[in-house]
Amino acid sequence: MTASLTALLGRTRAAVLHAIATHPGCNTAELAAVLGIGPSGASQHATVLRQAGLVTTLRHRNSAVHTPTSTGLSLLMLHN
Repeated sequence: MTASLTALLGRTRAAVLHAIATHPGCNTAELAAVLGIGPSGASQHATVLRQAGLVTTLRHRNSAVHTPTSTGLSLLMLHN
């Protein structure tokens, strides 16, 4: 992750986007575990990224499953 992406999104949110891109199809609990943050924090960051069009979230049973959008992947590639 680059300093410019971190400056744009914030350290944790940039880490969330990167984690979703490297673990596509992860649920919120898995995302939280990868990042070492609480599930509510992971959910809040994923919500902001979803509202920005950088990730999609689908409900699967009792889980929210996150995947990066093409825009989210492009942003990561630009700042890599």
